[in-house]
Amino acid sequence: MQEANEDLRARLQANLDVAAGLCRLGFTYGEQVTTLTTETMQKWVHQADHDPKALLLGDVAGFTAASGRIAVDHWSALLSCTLEFQKAFLAALPKR
Repeated sequence: MQEANEDLRARLQANLDVAAGLCRLGFTYGEQVTTLTTETMQKWVHQADHDPKALLLGDVAGFTAASGRIAVDHWSALLSCTLEFQKAFLAALPKR
């Protein structure tokens, strides 16, 4: 009976360890996404503060291109972050 209890306790602890590791990965991913989004918003605010004269002078194409570049950079960074999270998540799952 004692041996069965110890075996059950070890399996439950292993499951808790896996769950804790997955939670840590999720929190890290959420923090990275928040940081990326904050940086992107700061870039757009900076652009809006920096380029109003360009808009007033009719340089909508330049403003749009810069905004598009910010969006594509954000999307690319977010995709990379998500793929790394998925790889880490799959690697953290138990091999059975």
